[in-house]
Amino acid sequence: MTHLLCYPDFIGGYGDHPAHAVDRPARSGDLQLDRLYNLHIVRSGKGTVTFGGRAFQLGAGSGFLYGPGTAQRYASDFAEPWDIRWIHFSCAVADRLLGNRGLGEVWMFGLPDETRVHACMERLLTLGRASDFGKEAETSALLYELLVNLVHEASPLALPRDPSIPGIHAAADRIRGQCTDPELSIAEIAASSGYSTPYFSRKFHQLMGRTASVYLLEARVLRAKQLLMSTDLTVKDIALASGFSQSSYFIQCFRKAEKMTPEQFRTSRRA
Repeated sequence: MTHLLCYPDFIGGYGDHPAHAVDRPARSGDLQLDRLYNLHIVRSGKGTVTFGGRAFQLGAGSGFLYGPGTAQRYASDFAEPWDIRWIHFSCAVADRLLGNRGLGEVWMFGLPDETRVHACMERLLTLGRASDFGKEAETSALLYELLVNLVHEASPLALPRDPSIPGIHAAADRIRGQCTDPELSIAEIAASSGYSTPYFSRKFHQLMGRTASVYLLEARVLRAKQLLMSTDLTVKDIALASGFSQSSYFIQCFRKAEKMTPEQFRTSRRA
């Protein structure tokens, strides 16, 4: 559902499964989680989430989020298995909405008041079971509401273990914020982050699931899509405003990313 801000690919829930355990390596294609977010909310019971060689116990009123391509390891408690609601989703505005949550390392959080989050999850589960394609917009809006609630109300339960993560996340923020600058270079971003270019490139790919160059290109294409939908600027002007030095290269990159030309994208979205 690329025309929607966010959309669930899979929704489910389980309880009373003491032997349930997941151990997925980074960039696993299982259930397409190399490109999807994986969100779990714990309703009752308890279980463990493991990262950095350390196991964290989570119970009712908590949850965890894995970003695309992030290694995943979690398990239900055998004596008191957790009751879980989960959702695998894509999000076209993840950078602006979720920031860096779940990228590189699992985001574990607590909810001071989980009432609204549980209500959204249950409604999403009901819509998912109905498989009503006429409810696509409602489903997307409900998922967006759920994510906004999490971002504003949830508090982190653990700090990052990898000391390079804050620096890489700050670099990702800078790439998104300055993507329209055609002179922006990965080497300069690496240097300003305090890393050599090879180390920065390796860690960025490891934590963000794609190279810094691809991340920059994605940010520029996203900016171009926003301008195509909201302005009447020419394709050439949009290319320049999005950080591309040549409109021909912009069209080539856009077609590869979206499987259509910029003009076709504009026409389809406005229709």
